[in-house]
Amino acid sequence: MKVLGLITVSLAFCIAISACNVASYHPANLENLRSLKPPFDVEARRVAFGKPVSRFDCPPPPTPVRDLEFGGFYIPGSSSSEVDPKALDTYRKATRPIVAYENFITQVSDSYLRSNPAEGSLARCVLDWLYTWAKGSAMLGAASQQGGFVRKWGLVPVSASYLKIREDKSLDKPRKIAVEEWIGRWAWVVKTDYSTETHRASRRNNHLYWASLAATLAAVALNNRDLLDWGVAQYHFALTQIQADGTLPLELARRSKALHYHLFSIPPLVLVAETAAQNGFDLYAERDGALHKLIRRTVAGLDDPAYFERLTGEKQTWVGRLDGGKLAWIEAYYARFRDKAPEKWIVKFRPLVNRQVGGDATLLYGLPKLARD
Repeated sequence: MKVLGLITVSLAFCIAISACNVASYHPANLENLRSLKPPFDVEARRVAFGKPVSRFDCPPPPTPVRDLEFGGFYIPGSSSSEVDPKALDTYRKATRPIVAYENFITQVSDSYLRSNPAEGSLARCVLDWLYTWAKGSAMLGAASQQGGFVRKWGLVPVSASYLKIREDKSLDKPRKIAVEEWIGRWAWVVKTDYSTETHRASRRNNHLYWASLAATLAAVALNNRDLLDWGVAQYHFALTQIQADGTLPLELARRSKALHYHLFSIPPLVLVAETAAQNGFDLYAERDGALHKLIRRTVAGLDDPAYFERLTGEKQTWVGRLDGGKLAWIEAYYARFRDKAPEKWIVKFRPLVNRQVGGDATLLYGLPKLARD
C-alpha cells in the first residue's frame, strides 16, 4: 500500500498542451515529468462557465459504507443479458447510500468549479465528505463480486471530485493527506483485483476499462507514475479487443445488451485518452484509431441497432433507458474532434451528467457553444 501512498513522483510536464509535442505514451517519456494533469482544466472551465455564488452551508457527511456485499441483478444463465427486476430493485436499495454520496460530492465539486471567484466553502465541503469516508476506510471492506464492481466504479467520482477541488487554498492540508492516502489504498485494491484471475471475462471486458480509468484518475491525484502506467496498459489491452468493424466480442456476448455494453465501454476509454491528451500523449491514435472505430460503430447503433441485432440474433434493449448519462463521454470526444455523428445527442440531452464520469460532463469537457451554433 505504501507504493500508492503519497508518493511524489519526479515528473516534469510542459506548462500547457499547446507547448507540448504530442507523443505516443511510453513510461520512458514520463521520466522528466513533474505534475500530472486531470482530463479537465479547472481554471479554464471556471472561465467558460463560472459566475459568483454564495457561501455554501455543508450538510454533515453520511456514515461511511465499508463493506460491499451486494448481489448481481441478471438472471443466471442469461449471459448477463436478462435483468431480474426484483434483484435489480434489491441492488439499487442496497447501493443507495453509495450512489447518494457519489452524487453529492460530484454535484458540489461541480458547483465549486462553476464558482467564479472560487467559493472555498464548496471545496471545503467536498473535502469534509471525502475525509470522513477516508477516516472510515469506506469502500475497502469485504466485497462480493458485484461489490468489487461497485468499488472500482466508485473510485472514479471520488478521484474526479478531489481533482476538482484540491488546489483551493482554504483546504486543510492534513485532511488532504488523509484523502490521498485513502485514494491510494483504494487504487491498490482495484489494481490488485484486476491483476488477478485475468482469465475471467470481467478482467478483460468493460470492467477492466473502468478499472483503467479508476487507476488513471487516482494516479493523477497521487502523481503516481507506476499507477498511471498500469492504467494505460489496461487501456492498450482494451484496444486489442476492438475488432476491425468496431465491435467488442465480449460485449457482443451480452446478447440483447450488446449495444448497451458497447456504449458502457466507451466512457472510461475516452477519459483515459483525454487524461493522456492533457499531458501531451495521444492515445486516441493507438492501434490505427481503434477507439474511433468503436465509437463510430456504437453511435451508428444508437440510430439503427440492426448491425448489433444481426450479430447477436436478438433485439437490443437497455438497462434503464438511453439518456444523457449514458452519453456523457460525448462531450469530451466532440470537443476534441468536432465529430458530427454524435452531435445530435448532445443537442438532445444537454447537460450530459453522470457521476460515473465525474459529474457534469458538459461543464467539465463541453464546448460552451456547439460547432453548429
